[in-house]
Amino acid sequence: MKKATYKIRRKILLAFLFSVLAVLVFAVFSFQVHREIGHRLRLLELTGDLFQSLLETRRFEKNFFLYHQPTSLQEARDYTNHVAELYLSHAAEILRLKKDPQAPEFYKTLTRYQEVLGQIEASFQKQAAGSSNFAVEEETLRNLGQELLNLTERWEKEERLEIDRLFQRAMGLFVGSVVVFLALGVMATFYLTRMLVRPLFQMQRAMDKIAHGDFSPIPQPESSSEEFFALFRAFNRMIHELEVHQDELVQSRKIAAVGTLTSGIAHELNNPINNIVLTAEALKEDFREVSQEEALGLIQDILAQAERASEIVKGLLDFSRSEHPEFEPLSIAGVIQETLKLVRNQLSLSGIQVEANLPSNLPMVHGDRKSLQQVFLNLFINAIQAMLDGGSLTIRAYPSQDGEWLKVEVKDTGIGIPAEHLPRIFDPFYTTKQVGRGTGLGLSVTYGIVEKHGGHLEVESQKGKGSTFTVALPLSRES
Repeated sequence: MKKATYKIRRKILLAFLFSVLAVLVFAVFSFQVHREIGHRLRLLELTGDLFQSLLETRRFEKNFFLYHQPTSLQEARDYTNHVAELYLSHAAEILRLKKDPQAPEFYKTLTRYQEVLGQIEASFQKQAAGSSNFAVEEETLRNLGQELLNLTERWEKEERLEIDRLFQRAMGLFVGSVVVFLALGVMATFYLTRMLVRPLFQMQRAMDKIAHGDFSPIPQPESSSEEFFALFRAFNRMIHELEVHQDELVQSRKIAAVGTLTSGIAHELNNPINNIVLTAEALKEDFREVSQEEALGLIQDILAQAERASEIVKGLLDFSRSEHPEFEPLSIAGVIQETLKLVRNQLSLSGIQVEANLPSNLPMVHGDRKSLQQVFLNLFINAIQAMLDGGSLTIRAYPSQDGEWLKVEVKDTGIGIPAEHLPRIFDPFYTTKQVGRGTGLGLSVTYGIVEKHGGHLEVESQKGKGSTFTVALPLSRES
Protein backbone atom coordinates (compact mmCIF):
# COMPACT_ATOMS: atom_id res chain seq x y z
CA MET A 1 0.00 0.00 0.00
CA LYS A 2 2.80 2.40 0.91
CA LYS A 3 4.64 1.54 -2.30
CA ALA A 4 1.52 2.17 -4.41
CA THR A 5 0.90 5.48 -2.62
CA TYR A 6 4.52 6.50 -3.23
CA LYS A 7 4.22 5.72 -6.95
CA ILE A 8 1.00 7.70 -7.28
CA ARG A 9 2.55 10.64 -5.45
CA ARG A 10 5.64 10.44 -7.68
CA LYS A 11 3.55 10.48 -10.87
CA ILE A 12 1.55 13.46 -9.70
CA LEU A 13 4.77 15.25 -8.74
CA LEU A 14 6.33 14.50 -12.13
CA ALA A 15 3.23 15.79 -13.92
CA PHE A 16 3.38 18.95 -11.81
CA LEU A 17 7.09 19.43 -12.53
CA PHE A 18 6.50 18.90 -16.24
CA SER A 19 3.79 21.58 -16.20
CA VAL A 20 6.08 23.96 -14.32
CA LEU A 21 8.87 23.26 -16.84
CA ALA A 22 6.51 23.99 -19.74
CA VAL A 23 5.50 27.27 -18.09
CA LEU A 24 9.15 28.21 -17.58
CA VAL A 25 10.02 27.42 -21.22
CA PHE A 26 7.21 29.60 -22.53
CA ALA A 27 8.10 32.29 -20.00
CA VAL A 28 11.73 32.34 -21.19
CA PHE A 29 10.70 32.59 -24.86
CA SER A 30 8.17 35.27 -24.03
CA PHE A 31 10.75 37.23 -22.03
CA GLN A 32 13.24 37.09 -24.91
CA VAL A 33 10.65 38.26 -27.44
CA HIS A 34 9.51 41.15 -25.26
CA ARG A 35 13.08 42.15 -24.48
CA GLU A 36 13.84 42.17 -28.21
CA ILE A 37 10.76 44.28 -28.82
CA GLY A 38 12.02 46.74 -26.21
CA HIS A 39 15.40 46.98 -27.91
CA ARG A 40 13.77 47.44 -31.30
CA LEU A 41 11.48 50.17 -29.98
CA ARG A 42 14.46 52.06 -28.58
CA LEU A 43 16.30 51.65 -31.89
CA LEU A 44 13.21 52.84 -33.78
CA GLU A 45 13.11 55.91 -31.56
CA LEU A 46 16.84 56.48 -32.20
CA THR A 47 16.50 56.15 -35.97
CA GLY A 48 13.55 58.52 -35.83
CA ASP A 49 15.68 61.08 -33.99
CA LEU A 50 18.51 60.59 -36.50
CA PHE A 51 16.13 60.99 -39.41
CA GLN A 52 14.54 64.17 -38.00
CA SER A 53 17.94 65.68 -37.17
CA LEU A 54 19.18 64.92 -40.68
CA LEU A 55 16.06 66.52 -42.15
CA GLU A 56 16.80 69.68 -40.15
CA THR A 57 20.42 69.53 -41.34
CA ARG A 58 19.27 69.31 -44.96
CA ARG A 59 16.81 72.16 -44.45
CA PHE A 60 19.53 74.51 -43.17
CA GLU A 61 21.83 73.22 -45.90
CA LYS A 62 19.35 74.28 -48.56
CA ASN A 63 18.80 77.64 -46.85
CA PHE A 64 22.51 78.27 -46.94
CA PHE A 65 22.84 77.53 -50.64
CA LEU A 66 19.79 79.66 -51.38
CA TYR A 67 20.50 82.69 -49.19
CA HIS A 68 24.19 82.25 -48.28
CA GLN A 69 23.47 82.96 -44.59
CA PRO A 70 26.28 81.92 -42.20
CA THR A 71 23.74 81.11 -39.47
CA SER A 72 22.18 78.42 -41.64
CA LEU A 73 25.57 76.83 -42.10
CA GLN A 74 26.16 76.91 -38.34
CA GLU A 75 22.75 75.36 -37.65
CA ALA A 76 23.51 72.61 -40.16
CA ARG A 77 26.81 71.93 -38.39
CA ASP A 78 25.09 71.82 -34.98
CA TYR A 79 22.57 69.26 -36.20
CA THR A 80 25.29 67.08 -37.75
CA ASN A 81 27.16 67.17 -34.44
CA HIS A 82 23.94 66.08 -32.69
CA VAL A 83 23.53 63.22 -35.16
CA ALA A 84 27.14 62.15 -34.58
CA GLU A 85 26.63 62.18 -30.79
CA LEU A 86 23.44 60.11 -31.06
CA TYR A 87 25.09 57.56 -33.29
CA LEU A 88 28.25 57.26 -31.22
CA SER A 89 26.31 56.87 -27.95
CA HIS A 90 24.30 53.97 -29.44
CA ALA A 91 26.76 52.62 -32.00
CA ALA A 92 27.27 49.31 -30.20
CA GLU A 93 23.52 48.62 -29.99
CA ILE A 94 22.96 49.71 -33.59
CA LEU A 95 25.72 47.45 -34.90
CA ARG A 96 24.45 44.54 -32.77
CA LEU A 97 20.81 44.84 -33.84
CA LYS A 98 21.11 46.02 -37.42
CA LYS A 99 23.63 43.51 -38.73
CA ASP A 100 23.64 45.73 -41.84
CA PRO A 101 26.88 45.97 -43.86
CA GLN A 102 26.12 49.65 -44.42
CA ALA A 103 25.71 50.41 -40.71
CA PRO A 104 29.45 51.14 -40.16
CA GLU A 105 29.43 53.21 -43.38
CA PHE A 106 26.84 55.56 -41.86
CA TYR A 107 29.36 57.17 -39.53
CA LYS A 108 31.95 57.41 -42.33
CA THR A 109 29.40 59.12 -44.57
CA LEU A 110 28.40 61.43 -41.73
CA THR A 111 32.07 62.27 -41.12
CA ARG A 112 32.56 62.96 -44.79
CA TYR A 113 29.44 65.19 -44.74
CA GLN A 114 30.88 67.14 -41.79
CA GLU A 115 34.19 67.52 -43.60
CA VAL A 116 32.53 68.88 -46.75
CA LEU A 117 30.38 71.16 -44.60
CA GLY A 118 33.56 72.42 -42.92
CA GLN A 119 35.24 73.03 -46.27
CA ILE A 120 32.25 75.06 -47.46
CA GLU A 121 32.27 77.06 -44.23
CA ALA A 122 36.02 77.78 -44.56
CA SER A 123 35.70 78.80 -48.22
CA PHE A 124 32.74 81.02 -47.39
CA GLN A 125 34.70 82.86 -44.71
CA LYS A 126 37.60 83.55 -47.12
CA GLN A 127 35.47 84.82 -49.97
CA ALA A 128 32.74 87.36 -50.13
CA ALA A 129 29.26 86.02 -49.85
CA GLY A 130 28.16 87.38 -53.21
CA SER A 131 31.04 85.96 -55.27
CA SER A 132 31.18 82.52 -53.65
CA ASN A 133 30.75 79.51 -55.92
CA PHE A 134 30.22 76.13 -54.21
CA ALA A 135 28.87 74.15 -57.13
CA VAL A 136 31.11 71.10 -56.63
CA GLU A 137 30.88 71.12 -52.84
CA GLU A 138 27.14 71.69 -53.04
CA GLU A 139 26.65 68.64 -55.24
CA THR A 140 28.85 66.49 -53.00
CA LEU A 141 27.11 67.73 -49.85
CA ARG A 142 23.67 67.11 -51.32
CA ASN A 143 24.61 63.55 -52.34
CA LEU A 144 26.08 62.79 -48.93
CA GLY A 145 23.03 64.24 -47.14
CA GLN A 146 20.61 62.29 -49.31
CA GLU A 147 22.58 59.11 -48.70
CA LEU A 148 22.35 59.67 -44.94
CA LEU A 149 18.60 60.32 -45.17
CA ASN A 150 18.00 57.25 -47.30
CA LEU A 151 19.96 55.07 -44.88
CA THR A 152 18.15 56.30 -41.73
CA GLU A 153 14.77 56.12 -43.48
CA ARG A 154 15.49 52.54 -44.49
CA TRP A 155 16.55 51.74 -40.94
CA GLU A 156 13.30 53.16 -39.59
CA LYS A 157 11.20 51.09 -42.01
CA GLU A 158 13.20 47.98 -41.21
CA GLU A 159 12.70 48.51 -37.48
CA ARG A 160 8.97 48.92 -37.91
CA LEU A 161 8.83 45.70 -39.91
CA GLU A 162 10.98 43.93 -37.32
CA ILE A 163 8.74 45.15 -34.49
CA ASP A 164 5.66 43.93 -36.38
CA ARG A 165 7.34 40.56 -36.88
CA LEU A 166 8.20 40.36 -33.17
CA PHE A 167 4.63 41.23 -32.22
CA GLN A 168 3.39 38.47 -34.50
CA ARG A 169 5.86 36.09 -32.91
CA ALA A 170 4.67 37.15 -29.44
CA MET A 171 1.06 36.62 -30.51
CA GLY A 172 1.93 33.22 -31.96
CA LEU A 173 3.78 32.36 -28.78
CA PHE A 174 0.74 33.38 -26.73
CA VAL A 175 -1.66 31.36 -28.87
CA GLY A 176 0.75 28.42 -28.88
CA SER A 177 1.10 28.56 -25.09
CA VAL A 178 -2.68 28.64 -24.69
CA VAL A 179 -3.06 25.63 -26.99
CA VAL A 180 -0.25 23.74 -25.25
CA PHE A 181 -1.59 24.48 -21.78
CA LEU A 182 -5.10 23.52 -22.82
CA ALA A 183 -3.74 20.26 -24.23
CA LEU A 184 -1.76 19.69 -21.04
CA GLY A 185 -4.87 20.45 -18.99
CA VAL A 186 -6.96 18.00 -21.01
CA MET A 187 -4.24 15.36 -20.79
CA ALA A 188 -3.80 15.93 -17.06
CA THR A 189 -7.56 15.80 -16.52
CA PHE A 190 -7.85 12.62 -18.57
CA TYR A 191 -4.86 11.09 -16.80
CA LEU A 192 -6.09 12.01 -13.32
CA THR A 193 -9.60 10.89 -14.17
CA ARG A 194 -8.35 7.59 -15.48
CA MET A 195 -5.74 7.04 -12.79
CA LEU A 196 -7.39 8.57 -9.72
CA VAL A 197 -10.93 9.86 -10.01
CA ARG A 198 -12.55 6.85 -11.71
CA PRO A 199 -11.04 4.26 -9.32
CA LEU A 200 -11.87 6.48 -6.35
CA PHE A 201 -15.49 6.80 -7.49
CA GLN A 202 -15.56 3.04 -7.93
CA MET A 203 -14.25 2.61 -4.40
CA GLN A 204 -16.81 5.12 -3.12
CA ARG A 205 -19.63 3.13 -4.72
CA ALA A 206 -18.20 -0.02 -3.16
CA MET A 207 -18.19 1.68 0.26
CA ASP A 208 -21.83 2.67 -0.21
CA LYS A 209 -22.64 -0.94 -1.03
CA ILE A 210 -20.74 -2.10 2.05
CA ALA A 211 -22.73 0.34 4.17
CA HIS A 212 -25.88 -1.31 2.80
CA GLY A 213 -24.62 -4.82 3.46
CA ASP A 214 -23.34 -5.73 -0.02
CA PHE A 215 -19.84 -7.18 0.31
CA SER A 216 -19.24 -8.06 -3.33
CA PRO A 217 -15.58 -7.42 -4.31
CA ILE A 218 -14.57 -4.50 -6.51
CA PRO A 219 -13.73 -5.56 -10.08
CA GLN A 220 -10.30 -4.30 -11.03
CA PRO A 221 -10.65 -2.09 -14.14
CA GLU A 222 -8.23 -2.76 -16.95
CA SER A 223 -7.54 0.95 -17.38
CA SER A 224 -6.25 1.45 -13.84
CA SER A 225 -2.57 1.83 -13.16
CA GLU A 226 -0.57 -0.83 -11.40
CA GLU A 227 -0.64 1.20 -8.22
CA PHE A 228 -4.41 0.89 -8.00
CA PHE A 229 -4.27 -2.84 -8.62
CA ALA A 230 -2.47 -3.19 -5.29
CA LEU A 231 -4.91 -0.78 -3.69
CA PHE A 232 -7.91 -2.68 -5.06
CA ARG A 233 -6.47 -5.99 -3.88
CA ALA A 234 -6.02 -4.54 -0.40
CA PHE A 235 -9.53 -3.09 -0.49
CA ASN A 236 -11.00 -6.42 -1.61
CA ARG A 237 -9.18 -8.14 1.24
CA MET A 238 -10.75 -5.60 3.58
CA ILE A 239 -14.18 -6.29 2.06
CA HIS A 240 -13.67 -10.00 2.59
CA GLU A 241 -12.71 -9.42 6.22
CA LEU A 242 -15.75 -7.20 6.69
CA GLU A 243 -17.98 -9.87 5.19
CA VAL A 244 -16.51 -12.47 7.55
CA HIS A 245 -17.03 -10.17 10.52
CA GLN A 246 -20.54 -9.37 9.32
CA ASP A 247 -21.32 -13.09 9.21
CA GLU A 248 -19.87 -13.43 12.68
CA LEU A 249 -22.00 -10.50 13.82
CA VAL A 250 -25.12 -12.10 12.38
CA GLN A 251 -24.21 -15.38 14.02
CA SER A 252 -23.59 -13.68 17.38
CA ARG A 253 -26.95 -11.99 17.03
CA LYS A 254 -28.49 -15.37 16.36
CA ILE A 255 -26.88 -16.72 19.50
CA ALA A 256 -28.18 -13.72 21.43
CA ALA A 257 -31.63 -14.37 20.02
CA VAL A 258 -31.35 -18.02 20.99
CA GLY A 259 -30.48 -16.88 24.51
CA THR A 260 -33.56 -14.67 24.53
CA LEU A 261 -35.64 -17.62 23.40
CA THR A 262 -34.19 -20.05 25.94
CA SER A 263 -36.77 -19.43 28.63
CA GLY A 264 -39.68 -19.87 26.23
CA ILE A 265 -38.13 -22.88 24.52
CA ALA A 266 -37.38 -24.51 27.89
CA HIS A 267 -41.01 -24.03 28.94
CA GLU A 268 -42.25 -25.42 25.63
CA LEU A 269 -39.88 -28.40 25.82
CA ASN A 270 -40.98 -29.05 29.40
CA ASN A 271 -44.56 -29.84 28.32
CA PRO A 272 -43.80 -32.77 25.97
CA ILE A 273 -41.11 -34.08 28.30
CA ASN A 274 -43.54 -34.03 31.26
CA ASN A 275 -46.13 -35.79 29.12
CA ILE A 276 -43.55 -38.44 28.16
CA VAL A 277 -42.57 -38.97 31.80
CA LEU A 278 -46.19 -39.16 33.04
CA THR A 279 -47.20 -41.51 30.22
CA ALA A 280 -44.17 -43.75 30.78
CA GLU A 281 -44.83 -43.92 34.55
CA ALA A 282 -48.47 -44.77 33.93
CA LEU A 283 -47.45 -47.52 31.53
CA LYS A 284 -44.92 -48.85 34.03
CA GLU A 285 -47.38 -48.95 36.93
CA ASP A 286 -50.23 -50.53 34.96
CA PHE A 287 -48.06 -52.57 32.60
CA ARG A 288 -49.55 -55.93 33.66
CA GLU A 289 -53.13 -54.62 33.77
CA VAL A 290 -53.48 -52.66 30.54
CA SER A 291 -54.38 -54.37 27.35
CA GLN A 292 -52.04 -54.54 24.42
CA GLU A 293 -54.13 -51.98 22.54
CA GLU A 294 -54.01 -49.49 25.45
CA ALA A 295 -50.24 -50.04 25.82
CA LEU A 296 -49.73 -49.30 22.13
CA GLY A 297 -51.77 -46.11 22.54
CA LEU A 298 -49.61 -44.94 25.46
CA ILE A 299 -46.44 -45.73 23.49
CA GLN A 300 -47.84 -43.78 20.55
CA ASP A 301 -48.44 -40.81 22.87
CA ILE A 302 -44.82 -41.05 24.06
CA LEU A 303 -43.57 -41.12 20.47
CA ALA A 304 -45.78 -38.13 19.53
CA GLN A 305 -44.52 -36.06 22.46
CA ALA A 306 -40.93 -37.03 21.66
CA GLU A 307 -41.46 -36.02 18.03
CA ARG A 308 -42.85 -32.68 19.24
CA ALA A 309 -39.78 -32.06 21.42
CA SER A 310 -37.52 -33.12 18.55
CA GLU A 311 -39.19 -30.62 16.20
CA ILE A 312 -38.69 -27.84 18.74
CA VAL A 313 -35.00 -28.63 19.15
CA LYS A 314 -34.51 -29.14 15.42
CA GLY A 315 -36.05 -25.74 14.63
CA LEU A 316 -33.80 -24.07 17.19
CA LEU A 317 -30.66 -25.81 15.88
CA ASP A 318 -31.52 -25.03 12.27
CA PHE A 319 -31.93 -21.40 13.11
CA SER A 320 -28.65 -21.09 15.07
CA ARG A 321 -26.56 -23.09 12.58
CA SER A 322 -24.01 -20.95 10.67
CA GLU A 323 -24.31 -21.57 6.95
CA HIS A 324 -23.35 -19.71 3.80
CA PRO A 325 -26.41 -17.83 2.50
CA GLU A 326 -28.21 -19.60 -0.32
CA PHE A 327 -30.58 -17.40 -2.29
CA GLU A 328 -33.62 -19.12 -3.73
CA PRO A 329 -37.28 -18.37 -4.50
CA LEU A 330 -39.11 -18.32 -1.18
CA SER A 331 -42.63 -18.03 0.12
CA ILE A 332 -42.47 -15.20 2.62
CA ALA A 333 -45.58 -16.51 4.37
CA GLY A 334 -43.82 -19.80 5.09
CA VAL A 335 -40.74 -18.00 6.44
CA ILE A 336 -42.88 -15.88 8.76
CA GLN A 337 -44.89 -18.87 9.99
CA GLU A 338 -41.68 -20.79 10.76
CA THR A 339 -40.30 -17.79 12.64
CA LEU A 340 -43.53 -17.36 14.64
CA LYS A 341 -43.13 -20.93 15.90
CA LEU A 342 -39.85 -19.92 17.55
CA VAL A 343 -41.49 -17.13 19.54
CA ARG A 344 -44.89 -18.71 20.04
CA ASN A 345 -44.30 -19.42 23.70
CA GLN A 346 -42.75 -15.97 24.23
CA LEU A 347 -45.87 -14.38 22.79
CA SER A 348 -48.11 -16.56 24.96
CA LEU A 349 -46.19 -15.79 28.16
CA SER A 350 -46.24 -12.04 27.38
CA GLY A 351 -49.97 -12.02 26.73
CA ILE A 352 -49.57 -10.81 23.14
CA GLN A 353 -52.22 -11.56 20.54
CA VAL A 354 -50.98 -12.25 17.02
CA GLU A 355 -52.91 -11.26 13.92
CA ALA A 356 -51.26 -12.55 10.75
CA ASN A 357 -52.62 -11.49 7.37
CA LEU A 358 -50.59 -13.67 4.99
CA PRO A 359 -52.52 -14.47 1.79
CA SER A 360 -51.71 -17.77 0.17
CA ASN A 361 -51.25 -16.22 -3.28
CA LEU A 362 -48.38 -13.92 -2.35
CA PRO A 363 -45.64 -13.68 -5.02
CA MET A 364 -42.27 -15.30 -4.33
CA VAL A 365 -39.18 -13.43 -3.23
CA HIS A 366 -35.55 -14.28 -3.90
CA GLY A 367 -33.65 -14.67 -0.63
CA ASP A 368 -31.93 -16.79 1.96
CA ARG A 369 -34.36 -18.56 4.32
CA LYS A 370 -32.19 -18.43 7.46
CA SER A 371 -31.27 -14.78 6.95
CA LEU A 372 -34.90 -13.73 6.47
CA GLN A 373 -35.86 -15.75 9.55
CA GLN A 374 -33.25 -13.74 11.41
CA VAL A 375 -34.85 -10.50 10.12
CA PHE A 376 -38.35 -11.34 11.29
CA LEU A 377 -37.15 -12.93 14.53
CA ASN A 378 -35.37 -9.68 15.44
CA LEU A 379 -38.49 -7.67 14.62
CA PHE A 380 -40.73 -10.04 16.62
CA ILE A 381 -38.43 -9.97 19.65
CA ASN A 382 -38.28 -6.16 19.50
CA ALA A 383 -42.08 -6.08 19.40
CA ILE A 384 -42.33 -8.46 22.35
CA GLN A 385 -39.89 -6.41 24.39
CA ALA A 386 -41.80 -3.20 23.50
CA MET A 387 -45.11 -4.62 24.82
CA LEU A 388 -44.28 -5.25 28.48
CA ASP A 389 -47.92 -5.47 29.55
CA GLY A 390 -49.20 -7.41 26.58
CA GLY A 391 -50.70 -6.08 23.40
CA SER A 392 -51.26 -6.93 19.79
CA LEU A 393 -48.76 -7.95 17.10
CA THR A 394 -50.06 -7.48 13.55
CA ILE A 395 -48.24 -8.98 10.59
CA ARG A 396 -49.38 -8.09 7.08
CA ALA A 397 -47.80 -9.04 3.76
CA TYR A 398 -48.81 -7.56 0.39
CA PRO A 399 -47.26 -6.71 -3.01
CA SER A 400 -46.56 -3.04 -3.79
CA GLN A 401 -48.69 -1.16 -6.30
CA ASP A 402 -45.86 -1.00 -8.84
CA GLY A 403 -45.44 -4.77 -8.73
CA GLU A 404 -41.72 -4.56 -7.90
CA TRP A 405 -41.75 -5.27 -4.15
CA LEU A 406 -43.27 -7.53 -1.56
CA LYS A 407 -43.85 -5.62 1.66
CA VAL A 408 -44.24 -7.08 5.14
CA GLU A 409 -45.50 -4.87 7.96
CA VAL A 410 -44.75 -5.82 11.56
CA LYS A 411 -46.86 -3.61 13.79
CA ASP A 412 -46.95 -3.59 17.59
CA THR A 413 -48.88 -1.64 20.20
CA GLY A 414 -45.87 -1.10 22.44
CA ILE A 415 -44.20 1.93 23.97
CA GLY A 416 -43.03 3.31 20.63
CA ILE A 417 -39.80 5.09 19.74
CA PRO A 418 -39.24 8.82 20.43
CA ALA A 419 -38.93 10.91 17.27
CA GLU A 420 -35.40 12.08 18.16
CA HIS A 421 -34.19 8.45 18.20
CA LEU A 422 -35.70 7.34 14.88
CA PRO A 423 -32.82 8.56 12.61
CA ARG A 424 -30.29 6.43 14.54
CA ILE A 425 -32.11 3.20 15.41
CA PHE A 426 -30.32 1.32 12.59
CA ASP A 427 -26.86 2.43 13.76
CA PRO A 428 -24.73 -0.37 15.28
CA PHE A 429 -24.73 -0.51 19.10
CA TYR A 430 -27.39 2.19 19.35
CA THR A 431 -30.31 1.13 21.53
CA THR A 432 -33.21 2.81 23.35
CA LYS A 433 -33.75 -0.17 25.63
CA GLN A 434 -32.80 -0.35 29.27
CA VAL A 435 -29.26 -1.37 30.18
CA GLY A 436 -28.87 -5.14 29.92
CA ARG A 437 -31.91 -5.62 27.67
CA GLY A 438 -30.35 -4.88 24.30
CA THR A 439 -27.01 -4.79 22.50
CA GLY A 440 -27.95 -2.28 19.80
CA LEU A 441 -27.07 -4.79 17.08
CA GLY A 442 -30.46 -6.34 16.26
CA LEU A 443 -31.85 -3.63 13.99
CA SER A 444 -28.41 -2.92 12.52
CA VAL A 445 -28.01 -6.58 11.52
CA THR A 446 -31.60 -6.68 10.29
CA TYR A 447 -31.03 -3.57 8.16
CA GLY A 448 -27.85 -5.07 6.65
CA ILE A 449 -29.57 -8.37 5.79
CA VAL A 450 -32.50 -6.61 4.10
CA GLU A 451 -30.15 -4.37 2.11
CA LYS A 452 -28.10 -7.41 1.10
CA HIS A 453 -31.30 -8.86 -0.34
CA GLY A 454 -31.72 -5.72 -2.44
CA GLY A 455 -34.55 -4.40 -0.29
CA HIS A 456 -35.03 -1.70 2.31
CA LEU A 457 -36.33 -1.38 5.84
CA GLU A 458 -38.59 1.46 6.98
CA VAL A 459 -39.99 2.41 10.37
CA GLU A 460 -42.85 4.53 11.60
CA SER A 461 -43.32 5.04 15.30
CA GLN A 462 -45.08 7.26 17.77
CA LYS A 463 -44.24 7.31 21.44
CA GLY A 464 -46.88 5.52 23.48
CA LYS A 465 -48.72 4.21 20.40
CA GLY A 466 -46.39 1.56 19.02
CA SER A 467 -44.18 1.03 16.00
CA THR A 468 -44.53 -0.31 12.47
CA PHE A 469 -41.52 -1.82 10.70
CA THR A 470 -41.93 -2.39 6.95
CA VAL A 471 -39.65 -4.83 5.16
CA ALA A 472 -39.63 -4.35 1.37
CA LEU A 473 -38.07 -7.20 -0.65
CA PRO A 474 -37.72 -7.38 -4.45
CA LEU A 475 -39.95 -9.96 -6.07
CA SER A 476 -38.34 -13.03 -7.56
CA ARG A 477 -37.97 -12.95 -11.35
CA GLU A 478 -39.92 -16.15 -11.49
CA SER A 479 -42.89 -14.30 -10.02
